[in-house]
Amino acid sequence: MKKVAIFGDSVSKGVIYDPKLKKYTFGNGIDFKSIENRLNIKIDNYSKMGATITYGLDKLKAYLNQDPDVDIIVLEYGGNDSDFDWVEVSKNKSKDYQSKTPIDTYKKTLIEMIQLIKSKQIKPIVLTLPSINAKRYYKWISRLNINMKNVLFFLGDVEHIYRYHELYNVTILEVANQFNVEYIDIRKVFLKHSNDKELICQDGIHPTMHAEKLIVEDIISYIKLSENNELVLPKTNALNLVLYEKEVFI
Repeated sequence: MKKVAIFGDSVSKGVIYDPKLKKYTFGNGIDFKSIENRLNIKIDNYSKMGATITYGLDKLKAYLNQDPDVDIIVLEYGGNDSDFDWVEVSKNKSKDYQSKTPIDTYKKTLIEMIQLIKSKQIKPIVLTLPSINAKRYYKWISRLNINMKNVLFFLGDVEHIYRYHELYNVTILEVANQFNVEYIDIRKVFLKHSNDKELICQDGIHPTMHAEKLIVEDIISYIKLSENNELVLPKTNALNLVLYEKEVFI
């Protein structure tokens, strides 16, 4: 039986926003026990809501220092890294703000994590980012009662939230391609469905429970077990990168 560890943020933790409870909670869309049984694997999930990739690097180093008995480590970071401190952004009419993890730091850290995992003879797998709804997220952050005129000045247009988030997704694919790392493209689940209200929570950034279920089924549908019980996943290629790069700049 293969042993898998997951390091990520609220997406891989299974967090959703419940409009009835008006708070974040754990959905049951990602049923890890079911995944374990269907793929004959053991999963340890170290994901944390709000985590950035630099936080994840520290946790990964501590984990690897214990010489864990694990075959695969899955990395799922980028949503929080591509986000901004909107309260700070709203204070002044300026273009000079950095995301929580600037893209160069994000890429460098992702590469470091992959190299660390490989140095322990463990297989790294990266997840792409789920899609987001920029307009819905813009409305969500306006709940903070901040100066949204300054926020809009910084953004240029609301859809820049989506484009900047997609830049991190492209970076994941570029790194996967550069270092020959297997990946799971969960973003396609969102891109091929026209009604994102069924897939993206009210906050504009978290997958709904329905989306989580689709993600799980999509992953299982194209993961295959080879004769020696190795998990087989598709590798990224130039076509994937071209398609996503077009998405960034449209």
